[in-house]
Amino acid sequence: MRRRKALKQMIFVAGSAIFLPYCWQNSRNSSLLLKHIAIDTDIEKMLLGLSETIIPTTETPGAKEVSAHIFALVMVDDCYKKEDQQQFILGLKAFQNNCNSQFGKSFTNLSATEKETFLHGLEIGKPTDVALAYFYKNFKKLTIQAYTSSKYYLTKVQVYELVPGNFHGCVPLKSII
Repeated sequence: MRRRKALKQMIFVAGSAIFLPYCWQNSRNSSLLLKHIAIDTDIEKMLLGLSETIIPTTETPGAKEVSAHIFALVMVDDCYKKEDQQQFILGLKAFQNNCNSQFGKSFTNLSATEKETFLHGLEIGKPTDVALAYFYKNFKKLTIQAYTSSKYYLTKVQVYELVPGNFHGCVPLKSII
C-alpha cells in the first residue's frame, strides 16, 4: 500500500514539475510566446497598429484581420539568424524612440494621419539609423507576405489553383484547329 501511495505522489510531483514553468512564463505579459525574442503586449499592439497602417482595412479585410503582425513576429523568431533578430529588436526600439521624439507619444497613440505621416517620412527619407531601416523594411515585407499568403487573399483576391489549368488527353485534332 505504501508503494502505491509513493508512486502516486511521485507522479504528482513529476507532473507539477513539468507544468510549473508554464505558469511562470506569463511574466512577460504577452499573448504570443516566442523562443528567441521577447515581445510584450505594448509592443505587440504597436506592431498591430503598424501592420494596419501598412495594409489598412477598407471594404476588404486588412492586415489586422489576417494577423499579419503575428506572422511577422513568428517569422523573425523562427527563421531569422540571431544577429538579424537582434538587429530587428534594435530597429524596433529605434522606431519607438523616433516616434516618441517626433510626436511626443507612442505609435499606438497616434492618429491615422500622424501614423501615415510618420511612415511616409521613413519611406521617403533615408533613416540615419541602420537598425531602424532594417526593422521597417523587413516588417513591411513580412506584413505584405502575410497578407498575400492569407486565406482571404488566396480565395477572394487572387484565386490559388493547385494545378494550373486542366488537361484533356484525348481531344480530336479537328476541335483544336
